[in-house]
Amino acid sequence: MGVRSTIGSKGQVTIPKKLKQRYHLLEGEDVIIVPSDEGVLIKHPPSSLRSRLKGKLDLQGFDEEIKHIRGQWRL
Repeated sequence: MGVRSTIGSKGQVTIPKKLKQRYHLLEGEDVIIVPSDEGVLIKHPPSSLRSRLKGKLDLQGFDEEIKHIRGQWRL
């Protein structure tokens, strides 16, 4: 599946609407550009647990609990 796009004078590439919708790429969202042997790959950055749970939990004491849990994961 290849889609042709043009690189603008500032190095910007327009991602076609169909691909933005398919891969849930939003305006203003940060992305990671990964070099590969065949070119580049545009990816979502790894999301933090905090951002995934934002608005779903009471965050009071959340940071301390996460630090405690992370400490248990480390070897």
